[in-house]
Amino acid sequence: MNRFLVSLLSYAGGKRVAGFVMLAAIAAATEGFGLVLIVPLLASLGGGENLIPGFPDWSLGVLLAIFVGLVTLRALVDAWRGLAAFDLQVRLVDGLRSEAVAALLGAEWRVLAAMRQSANRALLITSVDRAGEAVGHATAFVRSLVALLALLVAGLFLSPPFALSMLVAAALAVALFAGTRRTARSLGEALSVRYEQVYLRLEETLSSIRIVKSYGREADEAVRVSVAFSDLRRAERQYLRQSAFARSVLQVAAAILLAIFLWLAVERWGVRPAHLITFAAIAVRGIPLLEALQEGWQGWNHAAPAIAEAQDLIAGVEAVAEMPAEACPPMQESIALSSASVSHAGGRAALDGVTLSIPRGSITAVEGPSGAGKSTLADLLGGLISPDTGQMLLDGRGFSPAQRHGWRARVAYVQQEPVLFTGTVRSNLLWAKPDASDAECERALDRAAARFVADLPDGLDYQLGEGGRNLSGGERHRIALARALLREPDLLILDEATSAVDPESERLIAGAVAALAGSCTVLIIGHRGALVDVASLRFHLRGGRLQEA
Repeated sequence: MNRFLVSLLSYAGGKRVAGFVMLAAIAAATEGFGLVLIVPLLASLGGGENLIPGFPDWSLGVLLAIFVGLVTLRALVDAWRGLAAFDLQVRLVDGLRSEAVAALLGAEWRVLAAMRQSANRALLITSVDRAGEAVGHATAFVRSLVALLALLVAGLFLSPPFALSMLVAAALAVALFAGTRRTARSLGEALSVRYEQVYLRLEETLSSIRIVKSYGREADEAVRVSVAFSDLRRAERQYLRQSAFARSVLQVAAAILLAIFLWLAVERWGVRPAHLITFAAIAVRGIPLLEALQEGWQGWNHAAPAIAEAQDLIAGVEAVAEMPAEACPPMQESIALSSASVSHAGGRAALDGVTLSIPRGSITAVEGPSGAGKSTLADLLGGLISPDTGQMLLDGRGFSPAQRHGWRARVAYVQQEPVLFTGTVRSNLLWAKPDASDAECERALDRAAARFVADLPDGLDYQLGEGGRNLSGGERHRIALARALLREPDLLILDEATSAVDPESERLIAGAVAALAGSCTVLIIGHRGALVDVASLRFHLRGGRLQEA
């Protein structure tokens, strides 16, 4: 609860939280006073004396006018209170989500690469929304509690013994469901796991549709997805069943207690009829509020694990946040590794004592089988990770963590499966250099052998579709290469950049890369082929160890 309040105050602000509580108090006060007003109204209608000592002897017209005014004020306050509750909810949700995304983007790459991204997607999309539900339940709890307190004050004003007896009964009823609220929390934790499993299953299915269809396993895969959703619905139904049972028990218990108290009020305590009618009205209003209080508390316990999950993620990745980037000077002579070693989690070596010097303006190729450590080498030279032992050197000088971060501004990276964003050719190019002119974009396309863009409908404004689906594989790679070249990098890393393209596209890309010799330092990670053949320096990597080819 403390972590929740800290987050709510941080994202929504103390003034908004206090404003909501104030509106709830005003609405409750108007309702309580309106119920007390029943006594003088009944006295005025019946022509009897006022049964509330010290209450002004107002006429029926004045009392009715006050009653209408109270109802109007409460209606307006309820509307503002609803908007205030919504504001608190969206501010917590948007604040948590934004902070979680920023924390993930700012974490060290080695940590991010080891995380299950399906779990992160489930948290950012579903769990954070459930955190909003927790705010909704919390505001409902506060609203119900304040309203019940107002009814208690009204009851004490009329008959302290009767009001205190009802207070004790209400407290016992709430205490009776302590176990239910604890169970709700465990059910909420189970629901988080089910959502994560659904996202994992959907992600695996949607990313493997081609092979699913090729193997004729559509029906089997549909069943696996259906089972994941069935498990999710089962977890949701468990909570709903528990809530419905608790609500039924509370309603029956409240009705029994009300009957007992009314009998005692008439037969033992001698409560006057006008007061009795008012107490009946208070009880009729109080029972739904008591239900709302219990459901709000129970719902909070069910949704609270989602808040804890988001907060734990933020705290975990912020603990491994990168140092702020420090400007790194341009390469003058070389980028190099000296006895650099990198190990995976568990201690298995990805790179073992690698020493490598890449001269400025050269084209260097590193070949090797899958699992040899080639991508780890690319991550190292690209500044995404630092060596466990050994050094990375720029012109003979080592990097600090902040300078390593800054070095990435001078590196461009093209991976095996090019990443293109939904939008135009222009927007994808400008992603690397937002202030680039059309002439600069066209020059980058020309250098990347992507002259085909000029023949596309709308040219630079051609819509690529999701992931660049409106282009062929080779065209996507050349757009990605053009985007990298637009950045005018000191080091261009091509990580298996032509392993999945046709021979003609590979030939075009290889020709474009060959033309970069002397003007751009290029590191080619890959197997044998036309692209590797343009390298002036070639090395072989096997089992994390580097040898000159």
